[in-house]
Amino acid sequence: MIYDFITISLLLILAYCGSYALYRENFIKKAVHIRLWNILILFTFLVSSGVGLVLLCLVEYGLVLPINQSLLYWHIEFGIAMFWIALFHMHSYWKSSKGKNSLNPSKRMERGKIN
Repeated sequence: MIYDFITISLLLILAYCGSYALYRENFIKKAVHIRLWNILILFTFLVSSGVGLVLLCLVEYGLVLPINQSLLYWHIEFGIAMFWIALFHMHSYWKSSKGKNSLNPSKRMERGKIN
């Protein structure tokens, strides 16, 4: 079975770079950018884990159906997408932790920004 690793990877990388560029150029808010990728990581997780659970049940009960190969294909395809989106997720939060509010509490108190 042939998986579309490169196609999925390139599409997702280009989509992330596009939404990141829109955010950096102030066409969309950062919250919209992050929410979009959070929804996509949730969707890919639900599909990949759901299909994986169905496959597990089929294997556990010894059921060999013609759909098993198709389910395995989609499980891996969504897993590939989830891998990339998880990296984007880490990038979004890694970048946001280095912002203005990353000052230690004493520096925030000096600037009058007590949380």
